[in-house]
Amino acid sequence: MTETPQTTCAIVDDEAMARYGIRSYICKTPGLKCVAELRDAFELENYLDHNPTPDIIFLDIQMPEISGLDFIASRTVESAIIVVSAYEEYAIRGFELNVCDYLLKPVSYPRFTQAIEKAEQYLAYRKGPNRDKAIYVRAEKVYRRIRTETILYLESIENYVRIHTVTERIMTRITLKELIATLPPNMFIRIHKSYVVNLTMVSEIRRSSVVMEGGEELPMSRRYREDVVRVAGEC
Repeated sequence: MTETPQTTCAIVDDEAMARYGIRSYICKTPGLKCVAELRDAFELENYLDHNPTPDIIFLDIQMPEISGLDFIASRTVESAIIVVSAYEEYAIRGFELNVCDYLLKPVSYPRFTQAIEKAEQYLAYRKGPNRDKAIYVRAEKVYRRIRTETILYLESIENYVRIHTVTERIMTRITLKELIATLPPNMFIRIHKSYVVNLTMVSEIRRSSVVMEGGEELPMSRRYREDVVRVAGEC
């Protein structure tokens, strides 16, 4: 018999009773599986370095030495992050860091299930079969659906990416490498350490730049030019 796929979860909290409470909710929720209970950000970092990334991480804020929010601000984590905290005042910063939900202790089971629904929606967006037609990114506390054919180019700004579309610019907290992985291959290509372009929106390829439809010129590094010309010729 084929085993039903489960959504894997990790709990990070320095309080044993808090970990027990979340674990009990995970155990009573069909489709969820707790794969790790960790006491602080250091244990989480070690776990992520040596194990498959869990689908969902329940993360406390107030922990010894490194807070949960400082950890996710310093490292890109592909999991859906659900903050579990006794402190309401950190909620705004949490959403600025693209957490899926923010639960206040003590957490009721109905509120827990609401957070799981949000997290699973996020995971479905990232793993869904329709990603060749659209992507979903977190921006201004909501998930935005962006049709890939409307994207002109992506601009990397530290741990953020500004998505330039034909109608607007959208800022999301994600690395350029992660975002490229969600896009259809051979349609988007890196031209510079800070830029990825939609080849269908390129009007000219010059020696050290590309010109987008509409006339905007973007720098192209020498190391990427050969690949750009080759892929453009295959399109």
